[in-house]
Amino acid sequence: MSSTILQLPGLLLAGCALFASGSVLWQVARAPLLTQLAEQDAAHTREKLRTFERTAEVLQAANERGDQLTNALELRQGLVNQLAREKRDAIHKVTTGRACLGEPALRLLNSAPGLSVRGLAPATSGPAAAGAATAPNTDNGGAPASTATDTDIASWVIDAGAQYEVCRSRLDALIDWHLVEKKSP
Repeated sequence: MSSTILQLPGLLLAGCALFASGSVLWQVARAPLLTQLAEQDAAHTREKLRTFERTAEVLQAANERGDQLTNALELRQGLVNQLAREKRDAIHKVTTGRACLGEPALRLLNSAPGLSVRGLAPATSGPAAAGAATAPNTDNGGAPASTATDTDIASWVIDAGAQYEVCRSRLDALIDWHLVEKKSP
């Protein structure tokens, strides 16, 4: 029994040495795996960074393209508004203010798709104003005037044309935006 007691510290020492060497071997054996995992993590991080950089570049290009289209659209809309204003001012020089369309024609126009002749002001001068019986009632709840002068109709046409041109310009800008988007890689 005394020899077993004497062997006990040796066995404990051998067990500790075996445990320590096993622990060291475990760490050494895991080192390549840990290195490989760290390399994969770094590669994944680099790939995410490249993706974020590319996304930022695409977003910046889209913002710049959007700004260009917006500026061009605002310039075009300003030109359309200026031209419409000039034509509305000039229309009074070339029209006479004579009655052009009566209430039945205005009612038909008002019910046509995409048209509205509501809010035409009553004639204040010219032949149409002379016939006060045909002047519209201001309490008509937004109904069309009972007559429209050639000036009213010409002004309405200018406004409709300007609205159409602004709408067309907006649609063109939107189409341009999407065409550039589809060409991008």
